[in-house]
Amino acid sequence: MRLKEKVAIITGGGRGIGRAIASGFTEQGAQVVVASRTWDELQEVTDEIHGRDQSALPILCDVTDEVQVKSMIAGTIEAYGQVNILVNNAGIGGIRPVWGTPKRSFEAILAVNLIGTFLCTKHVWRPMRDAGGGSIINVSSLGGLQGYPLLSAYCASKFGEMGTLKHAPKRANMITSGSMLSRLVRWIQHSVPKLKKINRGC
Repeated sequence: MRLKEKVAIITGGGRGIGRAIASGFTEQGAQVVVASRTWDELQEVTDEIHGRDQSALPILCDVTDEVQVKSMIAGTIEAYGQVNILVNNAGIGGIRPVWGTPKRSFEAILAVNLIGTFLCTKHVWRPMRDAGGGSIINVSSLGGLQGYPLLSAYCASKFGEMGTLKHAPKRANMITSGSMLSRLVRWIQHSVPKLKKINRGC
């Protein structure tokens, strides 16, 4: 197994891509910390992993809160003794034209997608180095490579992730996923046609 004896933290691990990564990592022998803001989802994921006699630890964490991020990493080390992999997967989106985006909404998306990624990377770096090195993986999207109508805040956050990674250590990687039928994508598919009608009326 490729990840045997490795310890991985996966943010936004309660559902969607994060849940799939947690499941895949444990199947490859990793011990995983599944982090999210929603306890019921965390419990469901970890119960599923435990049902396969694999190791997973649920930790409630809001990645925009530096105290909670530091506590998550400390909890990982207390449980498993080290951290070797960080998957920055936590993210949110919003579909609005620039002129219709409240400042608080723009800031909320940047706080999770960009600042949250920064905080987790910042605080995992030293313990990861002390464990002999590791890998930091940022889950981005095509919105980090080009702009999209109605997704200005989301794209700004993902472009920011790309810029931050330019100064990251060698073992830092960015995944730019294509379209997949996640909860966020289903919401976009439902919302965009309505917003396009609003835009045509302006």
